[in-house]
Amino acid sequence: MKKIDEFILANVKTNSPTIKKAIDDLVLSGGKRIRPLLVIAIARMGEYSEEKIIPIAASIEIMHMATLIHDDIIDDSKMRRGQKSVQSKYGKETAVFTGDFLFSQAFNLIADIISKENLKLIAKGVKAICEGEIEQFDNRYNLDLSIKKYLKRIYRKTALLFAISCESGASQAGLPKEMIRAMRHFGLEIGTAFQIVDDILDYEGVERVVGKPLGSDLLNGIYTLPLIYALKTDRKKVIEGILRKRDLSRRDVNRIIKEVKLSGGIDYAKELALKYVKKAIKYLEVIPDCEQKSLMMDIADDVLKRNH
Repeated sequence: MKKIDEFILANVKTNSPTIKKAIDDLVLSGGKRIRPLLVIAIARMGEYSEEKIIPIAASIEIMHMATLIHDDIIDDSKMRRGQKSVQSKYGKETAVFTGDFLFSQAFNLIADIISKENLKLIAKGVKAICEGEIEQFDNRYNLDLSIKKYLKRIYRKTALLFAISCESGASQAGLPKEMIRAMRHFGLEIGTAFQIVDDILDYEGVERVVGKPLGSDLLNGIYTLPLIYALKTDRKKVIEGILRKRDLSRRDVNRIIKEVKLSGGIDYAKELALKYVKKAIKYLEVIPDCEQKSLMMDIADDVLKRNH
């Protein structure tokens, strides 16, 4: 995704040297770039115009970057992708300004080239993403969170931006309505699986690869699928007893991770992620066999295999 990074570095401009440096650091720190990859892969199945598609793909990645910065502020995260987070390196004030600036720039870059329908799609998506983040914040330390509510939260917080990536790529490239709908659903399913796997990694990832300490969500009162499942099992009493302390030690976190694993919570989450990936692949049946279809199937498979 070299073109995406180059576009962002060249076009996201500001008079503030500090904010520019913060943005450059974030771009150069790497990342999977899966959302812009989906935009481009799907657009290549239709009337592909690099002059329009690259800015759209980049703007979606910029929005994603903005949400990461805001997440780190809320969670007081010190690390992001194995490096100091923006808020840790430059301070919360600069991080807030940087996140807000990125959101505004994302729309500014595409305002003149994207269709009105796609602009509305992205605007509604950003609103829903913000609502998902607010809902997650409001439900911190909620021991009664259901799997259904968790899935609703990640639908808005994560899956929607994947759906927007896929739908905007398909729509902008002039693909038939049936394919546009299928690509949106593909994005929703793959985005849901992506977030479930992300939440699994908070329990069993390798810290130096994941780029942050295990149990980071636990420490911030964010309860995800492996834990929610565990709280429905005979491990509930032990886990709740630890969680009610609120101020968890590293030892407490390690104990909870152990109990979640023993409960089958991680296995359950892996099975559910696989289910969503299979549903996503099913939506690719409307696409004739081609290089881009193979790429999308590879992306779906990679979601399950990723380690960061």
